[in-house]
Amino acid sequence: MTKTRLRAIAPWAALSVLFAMTSIVVGLLVFANDSQRITIGAHAATVSPTFDRHATLDLGAVLPRLRMPSNEPLGLGVNIDVQETNASNLTDLINRDALIAAQPEGEIARIQQAVQQMAVDDALAGAGTGFLVVVLVATLWTMIGVRRRRELWHLVHRHERRVEHRAVVVLVALLITVASIIGPGRIRGVEVPPTQWTPLATLLPELDLDQQLQGVEVAAGFSTTGGVGFVKTAVETYQRSTQFYGRLKDKVGGVKGQIHQPGKDETVAIQLNDRHDNIGMDPVAAAVAKAAGAKLMIDAGDDTSGGQSWEAFSINSLRQHFKDFTVVAVAGNHDAGGYIVDQMRKSGFTVLDSKPVEVEGIRFLGDSDPTKTGLGTGNIPGKETVEQQSKRLADIACAQPPDKRISTFVVHDPVSLADTAARGCATLLLSGHLHHQVGPETKVVDGRAVTTYTNGTTGGAAYSFALGYALRLPGEMTLITYLKGEPVGLQTVTATTGGELTVGAYTPLSS
Repeated sequence: MTKTRLRAIAPWAALSVLFAMTSIVVGLLVFANDSQRITIGAHAATVSPTFDRHATLDLGAVLPRLRMPSNEPLGLGVNIDVQETNASNLTDLINRDALIAAQPEGEIARIQQAVQQMAVDDALAGAGTGFLVVVLVATLWTMIGVRRRRELWHLVHRHERRVEHRAVVVLVALLITVASIIGPGRIRGVEVPPTQWTPLATLLPELDLDQQLQGVEVAAGFSTTGGVGFVKTAVETYQRSTQFYGRLKDKVGGVKGQIHQPGKDETVAIQLNDRHDNIGMDPVAAAVAKAAGAKLMIDAGDDTSGGQSWEAFSINSLRQHFKDFTVVAVAGNHDAGGYIVDQMRKSGFTVLDSKPVEVEGIRFLGDSDPTKTGLGTGNIPGKETVEQQSKRLADIACAQPPDKRISTFVVHDPVSLADTAARGCATLLLSGHLHHQVGPETKVVDGRAVTTYTNGTTGGAAYSFALGYALRLPGEMTLITYLKGEPVGLQTVTATTGGELTVGAYTPLSS
């Protein structure tokens, strides 16, 4: 390569190196000092990336800090500063957190998403800074010009000693400046000793900890020794939950032979509803869906107990366990307020909103419940009643042309499907809300079979809050078989309160 060519390439190579170095340094510095406030479990929390190879939870002044290996590349870790919650007392808070921790996949995915988002944003900030530096250097280089650069080059070489002396002075000044900034902090004595971490197994030797808890460490100190009773309660609640729902999930393989399998051109969907925050059932339901060869999940609402922002963990869990499924959803009366519907849409769910839509070759119509019911509060009327919603949706369903008939109609309250069923404008009409199964009931209207069906509570909810280490009522899931977009069969799978799985008979639907 000739000198002329080297001289032509050198500036571009130098600018490329400058851009890369500036982008990487600035991006890493910004990333290491970044944080994002999100909702995790029942808390608001601030997530900050680290490079200490651990996920560390700061639970406040009363409860001890916890950490466990993150197992992420490049030593990436995370600090989670757990903050306010709506729990009414400490015992309730500890039990709730332990139960959510027993099914952590949704919250882990949310934290990973937050860190990834920060990494992308900070990488863009670094690249933007690198580009700005390159533009400034290139502009300054061009403004000086060839002739002036040559003169400066000769001036430097003619006065080497003077330049060297000035460089030494500048270097010493820089060192003094840096020392004055960081020196005092290093000179002062350390009042607080480094954190000592105690394995959870050492703190609670009387408990037989599962594999996931073996790597957990607890920060030593008053909050650990003084709060050991709280820690023990949380661990026991966690283990009871993981054992109960873990055994249920393991039993899916034993009943797979009783589950109807799809034939040629058939598609299977699983209907869930009235989970009421009980994320313990999510891995069980996902395992049942996979055993049935399902591709679609139909969510008929009441995933939460009050539609509050702290209940995002319920949607996070659903999204994570059914990430390989197409999801069609409506919100229930306990999900009302708009936040849960927004979280569903952000999770990629198709939320029905009174417009016919085709998903997986199946033509759907439905809408979220118009009534709002909080945790422990009465019904608050919405813009319409369920009776008014029923008539409005029936008008939409019955206005569809014969070749675009509604295959599956989904609402939360069975009252909302009554008019469509009576007028025979949909083939299968699904609901929840009652916490017990009703149907399937099939009638012939104008020569067409119309089937109504209400699935029981998937979360085993006796009331509006079902998060717990066991089921209060049987947890029900329904498998729906479609042939070329039309429903042809139903089959229930039920988790009993005693921890067993029962599979109902496959019920063909009239065409």
